[in-house]
Amino acid sequence: MKTSGSTFKNPVDQSDKKVWQLIKESVSLEKSFGDACISKKHCNFFVNKGNAKFEDMKKLIKFVSENVLKKTGVKLETEIKILE
Repeated sequence: MKTSGSTFKNPVDQSDKKVWQLIKESVSLEKSFGDACISKKHCNFFVNKGNAKFEDMKKLIKFVSENVLKKTGVKLETEIKILE
């Protein structure tokens, strides 16, 4: 399975909840952009199901980040480095 590992850092300075908990309560875990989707095993891992483009992964990261902020008020920071 193609994944970059943990996508976001735990927001210890903003919430007592782990990032996976914030994601789980803020977005549909079925959301995908092309072949970029949220892992069924751990929702802080984003998966390339085969043919996800760079833009698909960026859209998914942005979607999750924006929805967590809107729902919980927590601003997520990526743990991965995004090279443009």
